[in-house]
Amino acid sequence: MKKAYMITHTHWDREWYATFEIFRERLTLLLEKLTQIMSKDDSFKHFHLDGQTIVLEDFQETMGQKEELLKLIRKGRIAVGPWYILADEFLVNSESWIRNYLYSEKIAEQLDIKISKIGYLPDMFGHNAYMPSIIKGLGMKWAVIWRGIDNIEKTTFSWSSPFGDSVNVVYLIHSYSNAAHFGIEREALKEKFIEEAKILSKIDPTNPPLLMNGTDHEIPYCDVGKIIEEASTSEMEFVQTSFEEYISKLSTPKVSVSGELRSPRAFPILKDVTSARIWEKILHHRAEKFYIHYLEPILAISKLLGNSTPYQSLSYGWKLILQCQPHDSICGCSIDEVHRTVQNRLKRSIDHGKALFAKTFLQIMGERTSDMALTFFNPLEREFKGVVESHLRLPEGSYDFVDEENGEIAESVALNCVENSETDLSTLVRFYENHTTKAVENDLRERHTYLVNINVPAFGFKTFKVVPKGKRSENVFNSPHRIKENGTLTLNHAGKTVENLCYLEDIEDVGDEYNYSFAQKEIFTSLDSRATITETVNCSFVKKVAVKNHMLIPESIQSNRKSRSERLVHLPFEIEYTFYRDLPRVDVKLRFTNLAKDHRLSVVFPMKDLTEVITDGYFGPVVHKIENFNADYSQWAELPENNFAMYWFVTIPQVGITISTKGLREVRVEKEGLKITLLRSVEWLSRNDLVTRPGHAGPGIKTPEAQGIGEHSVEFSIILHEDWSLEEVYRKVREYQVPPLAIQGKFEETLSVEKIELTDGFLNAFKPSQNGEGVIVRAFNPEGKSPILRCTKPISETNLAEKAVQDHDRLTNVRSWLIQV
Repeated sequence: MKKAYMITHTHWDREWYATFEIFRERLTLLLEKLTQIMSKDDSFKHFHLDGQTIVLEDFQETMGQKEELLKLIRKGRIAVGPWYILADEFLVNSESWIRNYLYSEKIAEQLDIKISKIGYLPDMFGHNAYMPSIIKGLGMKWAVIWRGIDNIEKTTFSWSSPFGDSVNVVYLIHSYSNAAHFGIEREALKEKFIEEAKILSKIDPTNPPLLMNGTDHEIPYCDVGKIIEEASTSEMEFVQTSFEEYISKLSTPKVSVSGELRSPRAFPILKDVTSARIWEKILHHRAEKFYIHYLEPILAISKLLGNSTPYQSLSYGWKLILQCQPHDSICGCSIDEVHRTVQNRLKRSIDHGKALFAKTFLQIMGERTSDMALTFFNPLEREFKGVVESHLRLPEGSYDFVDEENGEIAESVALNCVENSETDLSTLVRFYENHTTKAVENDLRERHTYLVNINVPAFGFKTFKVVPKGKRSENVFNSPHRIKENGTLTLNHAGKTVENLCYLEDIEDVGDEYNYSFAQKEIFTSLDSRATITETVNCSFVKKVAVKNHMLIPESIQSNRKSRSERLVHLPFEIEYTFYRDLPRVDVKLRFTNLAKDHRLSVVFPMKDLTEVITDGYFGPVVHKIENFNADYSQWAELPENNFAMYWFVTIPQVGITISTKGLREVRVEKEGLKITLLRSVEWLSRNDLVTRPGHAGPGIKTPEAQGIGEHSVEFSIILHEDWSLEEVYRKVREYQVPPLAIQGKFEETLSVEKIELTDGFLNAFKPSQNGEGVIVRAFNPEGKSPILRCTKPISETNLAEKAVQDHDRLTNVRSWLIQV
């Protein structure tokens, strides 16, 4: 008799079309009911709690610790984990996935339970090319996935990252809801089981059918165990089981795939969530980057110096970030109230992280010995040479910055002072070092902002004295690049001239939070505008040019949603271009005020006839071939486009240009060139009248705040390569994204940190280890080689879960080490 395996489960979106607190009370109903049923009914053999441990934390917070529930988990009848939350795969960093797993392990340890060792990824909106490396590196051998698969008609396959790290996959070929009850009555549900089992047996005769008995927020029937038993026939026995047991019955996968899984052929991947509520993604970018690249490194240095680590405080900040990373949260596809909560969490995480950074800085640097100085902290693996923005409070006047090591005066230039809480940590340091807050409140000195051209050692600190500015001639430099009358950028690069970079394009968007959609493709651009152009800074090493401009665009779509309104509104915008003498790049800050609805605004780089672009995945590059989508796609779940998710950059080898963005996540290639989405204004969580996707993707709820009315600010850099290589792309992008932080003051400690040398790779993490025994260094090589670490202290290799590495979890181009303290 053939067996069909049934996994009874629920898919738990923590917040979505209702708030977290509303959904939590439904979670309480589920877990209390589940505990009561399973404690009395042995026929209800197993329940899969959606691969997350946050549900236990949420339940315990209001209901207390329920021993009956924990007993069922300890007996293996309820499966939790391996993740803390089910995160989106394209909008978060690889280190966030690792923290996600480590935080889940922490909860399991506190509750004395075990977490699942199956990489459960049931409803992600496509899958990152390097997710197999994450799963393998954490010690898991199997994953479970659904969306994004193309032309695979088996229920298992082998999935590898671009450099060959592979895991086996259970493919939920008919989704995670193919045997959900959806409220139908008992006999109809049995028939549904039998029919689905027959269909799956025909699709893949080599493996037993897998029926997923659950769906979003579904509470199982009380007697589901008996219903499953009663569904058995003389031809098919239905067995309620766990993923571990089911996987033990599978044959070795015969089909192999590699890289990113983001095809919309079979199921919608809802690709435009990368541009929904972009302001929220920019905020998340700030939070995640600060923790990974500034806070954890300074805590690691403090650990190496023998100081204790505030693990609970660090964990608290990370938890706030992680709770924003489920796809309905970070993707911007929930109701407005949910996203107000998400933004509040992110702001709190940033404030908490900055405060912890300031306190740690004081712990390792000691008392302030002079206020007339700047101390720079470089958290990266290579010496930094470049320009850093610095904020100080000083008496009125002009100042120079003198390198304490060699007495040389660094090039610098004063800017019009604008408060920047993102980069100004000096005030926080002062706040925590004084016994009275009056020292900060009564500081009436002027605020100064300087650009300083410096070098700072890897993993290191460097101090510059602040002295009155001496009299000397000031030179200017002539950039080879120009600004046109319409405010666009003309680049002279590699013997070629590229014109009209950074013009704005606006088109209607009659879509929803999941997908862009169009009506008549009525396009407006800034190409024919006339800008006001002002040179604000020009000195020996840097030049800034400010552009003020505006566009007229339709106010909204018409009520029939077939065209844009005839009434036009202003879209004022300002662009600040920064050119460097020594750096082959142009930094761009773009501010605009959105007064229109139902539209998509993009910045355009008119580089024509592109054949491929490369974006960054977790541990290396992802190559995207530019395709001609001219066929009939009416049977596809979503229209295909040359629309790609990026994390920090998109690079174009054929022209030798990289564009690195701070929180902008969507890049498209169209006939006009390469486009990066700045804003997508929509008013619905989901609609069922899109050209680009048939049917709803969620409830049809209005979300007026997703229109993004108001002021916005975005940043990106255009990096120019004389000799393009992946190594140079990653190095230049990291210099832009993670410059040294500047703290006003000279402090008593001259740090002597253990010598750490990383070669053939880039730093992915530098953090205190989870077990408290030392510091974790993790690195990757974007060309597939193995990074090398040298350190004066004893080191041992670990996997991503910070356990001793084994052959089965060692990765090709990623290495992790524990530096013992």
